[in-house]
Amino acid sequence: MIQKPIRWSLWAFTLAAVAVALALAGRYGTGLVVFVVLEHVIELSFMLFTILLVVAFGALYVLLRVSGKVYRLPRALKAMKKERLRSKSRDALYASMRALFAGEFNEAERRARIAMTAETVHEGTRDLAAATAAWAAHEGGNSSAAVPYLNRIRGLKSGEMRDASKAYMLLAEGQSKDALILLKALAVTAPKNPGVLKMKVEAEMAESAWDDVLSSLDALTRSGLMPVAAAQQIRLNAELNLLKSKAANLEAIIGAWKALQRESRYDAAIASTVANRLVTLGCGEEAKNVIDETVDARGDDRWDSTLLAVYADCKGDSTLAQIERAEKWLKRHARDPVLLATLGKLCMRQALWGKAQSYLEASVALQPTLDAHMTLARLMEQVGKREEAIRHIRRSAELAK
Repeated sequence: MIQKPIRWSLWAFTLAAVAVALALAGRYGTGLVVFVVLEHVIELSFMLFTILLVVAFGALYVLLRVSGKVYRLPRALKAMKKERLRSKSRDALYASMRALFAGEFNEAERRARIAMTAETVHEGTRDLAAATAAWAAHEGGNSSAAVPYLNRIRGLKSGEMRDASKAYMLLAEGQSKDALILLKALAVTAPKNPGVLKMKVEAEMAESAWDDVLSSLDALTRSGLMPVAAAQQIRLNAELNLLKSKAANLEAIIGAWKALQRESRYDAAIASTVANRLVTLGCGEEAKNVIDETVDARGDDRWDSTLLAVYADCKGDSTLAQIERAEKWLKRHARDPVLLATLGKLCMRQALWGKAQSYLEASVALQPTLDAHMTLARLMEQVGKREEAIRHIRRSAELAK
């Protein structure tokens, strides 16, 4: 940018050049301009005529500019009034948002209502004010007013904001079915919106739509919108509930289990659920095979004792084979109280009373549990040691408290 002294110098030079040009034109210019109007004759030097012409042009220019401003003045005043009202509504909106984030929900709702109902308010400002009023009402406990505020949002560009906010509030109120209708439509128009997809998963879980949960999780994990660990936890929960909802027959349960991804199939909770359902159906051998396969697949690094809680209930074709397999596990996990208790139950089934007692007593020595003491009580009753049985029953009662 040219500094002021330089600009003044340029103006002075320009004016001097114009003055010199006019002086030279006046000195050497000998032309005349003659106007004849009826019997009147007017003679002007060419220089004077030029000056008068320039002055007339300037006056006409100024007159036209002034006339234009006067003509546009009412419109300009109207626009100024309109902008002043819009500025007032924007100020009210900003104040509402500040109050909302400060936790002053009643004040935020009041200010947003002012911004929303102001005259000549801009459509975008009105929609944002309505959304702010809805959130303030929702957070302030006035939930019945929240959705009506959102219904006043009419702008085409504000539809996603309106529906996403409405879905969130419906979910918070436990109306997951209505929220899911909105979220399914939003997932089509905004497939990469992480908030929409996460709410959709939440609504589908609330509606027990486990197949849809898995589908939505695939979209989230592929796009990187959800951490893998969190998605995997939700996936396991969905798959677990899907298994529980399968028809009570061997083929359906085993087929669903084998259809799972390897990481899910050998999850301890899922394998235990499958085995328990098979035990309930009387398919002990198949339940045992599920536990055996899962333990082998997980290896010693991912050893999980919860898998063994159901193992003793799996009445397979050969209890001795189960004992032998469990004793191999015991060599690598000698101080696992659940494994010891499981071996005690298996030995009781095979009438190996001495081994059963030693395993069960080792289990309660490491970790006294209600189940282990009750099992020991049954064992003592079986071998005729009533006093020992009563002692273990009393200990079970203490643990139950």
